[in-house]
Order: sequence, then C-alpha cells, then structure tokens
Amino acid sequence: MSRVALAAAALALAVAACGGSSPSIGRLRQQATLICQRAAAQSDGITAPALPSDAAAFLRRGAAVLGPELAELRALRPPSDQADVYSSALVAKSRQLSVLDGTIRELDRGADPVSGIKALQQRLAPSESIEDTAWRTLGIPGCLSR
Repeated sequence: MSRVALAAAALALAVAACGGSSPSIGRLRQQATLICQRAAAQSDGITAPALPSDAAAFLRRGAAVLGPELAELRALRPPSDQADVYSSALVAKSRQLSVLDGTIRELDRGADPVSGIKALQQRLAPSESIEDTAWRTLGIPGCLSR
C-alpha cells in the first residue's frame, strides 16, 4: 500500500472516530447527488417552448423527469437521525410534482399558458424553498433547485 493510500485510510479512520459523518449519511449524499445530477442533466435537455401553446408539452417533459427522480429518491434510506429532514425534502418534491401535474391539467382544459406558467412559479416557490432547506441541512447541494 502506498504512503498516500495509508495516509488516506488513517485520515478516514480518524474522522470516523471523531464523530464525522456516518457512512450511511455519506452514502445517502452520494446516491442522492447522483440521482439529482442525472435528473438535472435530463432537465437541461428540455428546451423552453417557442410558443405559449407548447407550454403543456414542455411541462409534461419536466414531469417525466421529476417523477422518476422522486421515485429513485424515495427508494433511498436515510439514517434514522436524518429521516425527518429527508422526508421533508421528498414531501416538498412530491408537492411540486402535484402542482406541476395540476398546471398541465389546467392547460389541457384551455387555461391561458402565460398566466398558467406565472401561477405555477408562484405555487412552486414555497415547496422549492422547503426542499432546498432540507437538502442544505442534509449536505446534499446537488439536489438544490436551480
């Protein structure tokens, strides 16, 4: 084993012995970050609608990313001392998906796309704030709203 590897192993043991992050919170951070980064990359590939009439299709593509992301995050198991905060993040994300789905239904029924998108932004803001607070508390910045 090289000196660098030995030093790294010793440092890891020292951090663990001094009350550093538990392996399970580290694992949660790593897994959640990968899930959120993958979803962000998919979302980045969704182009904004050129016409207001394309808003519902645009939102559907976003929901198609958010739904699976939420499902994957729900499959993760946080450490028990972080479960409430993690649950808060997931409840907020679930609320965002519900609001998004509701807006899509409104647009499908003929609601004005411009006012529908403005209302969507206002309805999402509280849940995004709650979710971002939870991700910051958990030390998972990769899942923050962008």
